[in-house]
Amino acid sequence: MCALASERRALRSLAGPGVELWSSGMGAAAAARAADRLLGRDAPPRALVAVGFCGALDPALRAGDLVAAERVLDERGGEPLQADPALLAAAPGRRGTIVSAVRLARVPAERARLRALGGPDAIAVDLESAALARAAAAAGVPFLALRAVTDAAADRLPDLEALVDARGRPRPAALARHLVRRPADLAALARLGLGARRAGPALRRGLATLLRGAR
Repeated sequence: MCALASERRALRSLAGPGVELWSSGMGAAAAARAADRLLGRDAPPRALVAVGFCGALDPALRAGDLVAAERVLDERGGEPLQADPALLAAAPGRRGTIVSAVRLARVPAERARLRALGGPDAIAVDLESAALARAAAAAGVPFLALRAVTDAAADRLPDLEALVDARGRPRPAALARHLVRRPADLAALARLGLGARRAGPALRRGLATLLRGAR
């Protein structure tokens, strides 16, 4: 289960017998709805893997690095949700906690707050993994979050939620208006685009490794 159109494009070559690739749209609510559709079928999947991009909370992480979450923590509260041990053992990437935030963590101070919330093992932030992990736990389906970093802990991001649609595709008119008002954000957008170009192939390789090891 991924959220963005760009994530789906990066991973589509891995779909095939025994592997379905679903796209939910951005955010916890969209992820929960997609998980309900998937897990509510007469023949639920053998496992659910949250795949896609993430932001770094650990300053040591760089664009293209992989994170395989030992646990997922929801910013809104609740106990951490643990990864399935067999899936985790088959996955490449840094181990640690992914914090699922309510909204995009755009500035270093927000990432520092989320890292403090997640504890010393908190290394990355996303929006959807906690919702997917919760749905998988309720259905008794093994779960793992495997993500690739697009932006570093020190990066500053524009207000992307106003500039893209639910699948992460740019809204041209909104983007043009934003850059007229804030032309300096062009550099941040270019840096994020470069990060996504590094993260996509890394994510595809990581998921391929996981699928080989988990079968």
